[in-house]
Amino acid sequence: MNKKLIAFAFFLLFFSLVIFPQAFCKSPLFEEKDIGFPITPEDEGDHYPCGYELWFYHTQLILENGQLWDTCTTFAYCMNKTKDGYIEGVSFIRNRLWNRQTNECFDYLKLDNFPGIFNITKNEINLTYYNSSGLGLYPNYYFYIYDDIHNIETDFYLHATSLPCWIAQECLNSTLNWGFSGSGKAYFIPILEVNGNIIINNITYNATGFAYFEHDFADCNFGNPFAIYSLKEFFQGLQSAFSYTKWWLKQVLWYRPMVAPSWHRSSDYLAGWIWNWMVFENGYSVVIFRPVLLRFSAGIVPIVLYFSKDGVNYSEIGCVYWRNIREKYIERVDIYIPIEFEIIACKEDFKLYLTYNITTGLTELYNIDWVPYVERVKCTFYCCGNATGYYKDKTSEVQLCGLGALEQTRCILNIIKHRSRDIELILPPNGFGMSFRLRSHRLGFERYFKIQFFPFEFIFYLKHV
Repeated sequence: MNKKLIAFAFFLLFFSLVIFPQAFCKSPLFEEKDIGFPITPEDEGDHYPCGYELWFYHTQLILENGQLWDTCTTFAYCMNKTKDGYIEGVSFIRNRLWNRQTNECFDYLKLDNFPGIFNITKNEINLTYYNSSGLGLYPNYYFYIYDDIHNIETDFYLHATSLPCWIAQECLNSTLNWGFSGSGKAYFIPILEVNGNIIINNITYNATGFAYFEHDFADCNFGNPFAIYSLKEFFQGLQSAFSYTKWWLKQVLWYRPMVAPSWHRSSDYLAGWIWNWMVFENGYSVVIFRPVLLRFSAGIVPIVLYFSKDGVNYSEIGCVYWRNIREKYIERVDIYIPIEFEIIACKEDFKLYLTYNITTGLTELYNIDWVPYVERVKCTFYCCGNATGYYKDKTSEVQLCGLGALEQTRCILNIIKHRSRDIELILPPNGFGMSFRLRSHRLGFERYFKIQFFPFEFIFYLKHV
């Protein structure tokens, strides 16, 4: 198993450069006494001109009528980087709402040229996009979003009850390289209290709950991470890849969870990322940033998980075992995405076991809807769900139950049809043996082989898919 990990790490050095910064890694044990207050007004305001900048929040709400709702809102812009600076790009606002009782879902998107209708300000969050706006500085924020398509308004006050956490503080000193094209920074706040209103068809519902907040900004070419503008940026990208790989491999080899060796690869995992946020009833929080690359779909994969009991101290974990329990087939782009999965995360003297299961519909977004005839299709899927599991250390075991959100992005080639290969070893006390599954949509078949002893079992079939 260790040889496979070392071989995988070698490839990661060269390919991890294209990982979206949000999915690359995140901050460690976070102690205010060591680094001072984590963010400043300069961090929170805009960084224009910038290759990529995003403000995002997700809320979990209880309405006064007892219904459970989720909302998420993104303000973002991208600019085109040249050797002489930046030229115009695009901006967008996207707002989504889910009713967990009725499974209703509302998806609102406005896309424009940038600079243009999207107004931003330095040294504070002061965003205006058509009739929607955001305003504030840590720990207090206010957001008003108007969806003129579905006649829905959201009016929220957010108060942070946890400290901000810089991304990649432990493994990359908070500097996130986007391939060879440049670098940036990002931070998140895992728990904020929410008070406000949801107005649907002119009927107002008071809402309270919790939220997640994130701000990313990068001096890079977001559309082409392989673009090279200087030798300095090129070597910074290489150095970041080596630093991350060294950090990840050290954690995996030192804290490796005791699970059966397995190898899962799929063309659905060529490039992209997975983001997952969970908040539990006892105040614990988990944030996952998983780069999707090299077609590794499950097992001990590149991943960074943030765990906090109090919203002040954060553990950054790279040793995580991932297993997909259920997947959903997306026929339009011929891929499978997990809709239920389990993870085992280990660090120092504690272990996390978590299962996440989506309970709402998916929202889908494809770049080919506004950029036709592209060779690389970028698609994003977002949904909400439930999380259960436990935290265990040397002295205690705590059961966990909560809610969460899940975003998955895939960058795939139009010419690639779905292919997957899964190999798993069966070890005592479950028996002894192995299984092999190969699926190819281009060839139109699935082949499965399993041989197991104690008790003996032999299975082989070939079927059409």
